[in-house]
Amino acid sequence: MHRKNFGRNRVLQPSAAYTPVNEQEVLEILDRHQGQRIRAVGRLHSWSKAILGDGVQLDMRRMNDVFLEPAGDQFVATVGAGCQVKRLLKELNRGGATLHSLGLIDVQTIAGAISTGTHGSGRHSMSHYVEEVRLARYDESTGKAFIDEISAGDELLAARCSLGSLGIILSVKLRCRAQYNVQEHFTEARRLEDVLSAEESYPLQQFYFIPWRWSYFIQHRCEDTGKRSFFAKMYRLYWLGVMDYAMHLKILFLKRVLRSRRMIRFSFRRIVSLFLIRKWRVTDRSSSMLVMKHEAFRHIEIELFVSRDQLPEALSFTKEVIEVAGSKDTSLSEVNQQRIHDIGMQDDLKGLQNQYCQHYPICVRRVLPDETLISMASGGDQDWYAVSFISYAKPSRRAGFDLFSRFMARSMSKLFQARPHWGKISPLEASELTSLYPKFDTFRTVSKTLDPQGVFQNEWTTALLDADD
Repeated sequence: MHRKNFGRNRVLQPSAAYTPVNEQEVLEILDRHQGQRIRAVGRLHSWSKAILGDGVQLDMRRMNDVFLEPAGDQFVATVGAGCQVKRLLKELNRGGATLHSLGLIDVQTIAGAISTGTHGSGRHSMSHYVEEVRLARYDESTGKAFIDEISAGDELLAARCSLGSLGIILSVKLRCRAQYNVQEHFTEARRLEDVLSAEESYPLQQFYFIPWRWSYFIQHRCEDTGKRSFFAKMYRLYWLGVMDYAMHLKILFLKRVLRSRRMIRFSFRRIVSLFLIRKWRVTDRSSSMLVMKHEAFRHIEIELFVSRDQLPEALSFTKEVIEVAGSKDTSLSEVNQQRIHDIGMQDDLKGLQNQYCQHYPICVRRVLPDETLISMASGGDQDWYAVSFISYAKPSRRAGFDLFSRFMARSMSKLFQARPHWGKISPLEASELTSLYPKFDTFRTVSKTLDPQGVFQNEWTTALLDADD
């Protein structure tokens, strides 16, 4: 028995698998497998080792109820762990509500989304809005499974982004808000300072750093109290047909069929911009405007979070590394050569030279600081920026991207304290990862208190909890 994840880079081989229908069945399964390792699984739209487990596997998809209730001028939704985000959005919309924060895709389960710190742009991550987590775990004194409701203190901060390491999430309570509209339009800028200065007017914007063209395509977004635009449906069709499918099919053709670096560079310099309709201002419902069909084509991804003060130098460094990785006769600037020397990665850079050609726009999204222990945007008083690198190479042809992602993760974590997304490629060693989180010791304490035997761990999370940072 085995299952592969979306990116086909992880294989799950559980010793037993269940799809429980209610909380009582979960408790019975836990009691039946006392002493064995147990992990919950979502929709497998993750590329990291967090989803792995060779013990007992619980697929929570049938526990997907949604209950919405008013809470002052907002709402609170009680959501079954296996509820996909897209189902949750539909149920909330029936009650005139929606989520505060939305990622690019809506196929994840809510438990998977919060457990890995899923985020959108311009607000906190989903984890930040969790009010309560209902867990199935073991009573240390009796050894029996029971249900624990976590709603305060360090335990709640840990449960908001837990990597599945505290117990089996049964349901969560999320702060929600009234449904609202978002207006968006595209522009292009040559300078990063122009992009960032636009955030004051467009706090929900995200932008794309275009490789080989080296400009910024800005998806300006803000809340809009006006009505849905007359052309909103046409805009959605444009996004679906042109951006979600036509542009991606072009990239797939260049990467998987032609496999021509020259054509990839030419495409980004001259063709990609033709897909954009600039300054077309459209207002539509937030839950339609803030997501994409990013799951339509198989890919793999690494996403690195840097604080605002590190972003300009991090993107400048990114540009130079991409040029070195895609050419045999390009070198870093003196400043970045010195940086690489200082962290002892000269051989790594030499090994990356001419081994990988970036063939997808680099998506950058702003995330407000989270009130959690270990979500990527946790801690500090600055906004965080998630810088995403994506490969559409076939699974058998990812060697270059593997080299590139390892180099970027290691170098940017050392130079800019960049944090890899927990749910995406995370090639750092356990001690390197935990050292990036000032409150990881607190998370470790909570985890070992709630799960002292490590029943709900896998090898990767065990290494994190045992790491000496």
